[in-house]
Amino acid sequence: MRPLYETEKHLEAEARTAELLAKAWHCEFHKMPIRYNLDFVAKRGDIALSFCEFKTRNYTMEKIGEMGGYLISIGKWASAKALCEASGLPFTLIVTATDGIWYYPVKDFKPDGVLVRGRKDRNDWQDIEPCVLLKVDRFTKFNDV
Repeated sequence: MRPLYETEKHLEAEARTAELLAKAWHCEFHKMPIRYNLDFVAKRGDIALSFCEFKTRNYTMEKIGEMGGYLISIGKWASAKALCEASGLPFTLIVTATDGIWYYPVKDFKPDGVLVRGRKDRNDWQDIEPCVLLKVDRFTKFNDV
């Protein structure tokens, strides 16, 4: 079985981001079971609003742009697309970068490219996979006013 790399520290950071966005967007984020391959569903009461994936990157969004754009696993992308098609709900990708929180409300699932990339520092051959490339101008910086 493949190890889970999501640590308690990751989950705490994810929860802090969810709490901040929930206050600003007047919703709640409900953690989804792992079988859905996405982190949360945003909701008001029992009404689902959007499927959400939270990511953290140790770069500024500008640096991510200089590296070609944001990458997300094509498997995760396909899971999001399938859930959205089945439900009629949107998908929101939320990235905490070193320069703030950025979000992309996906309107269609047409990527800017597909690359084969991943981490090589964990000696896990499954970390190298096809990834959807998204240009950073798709993202909006979150400002809690």
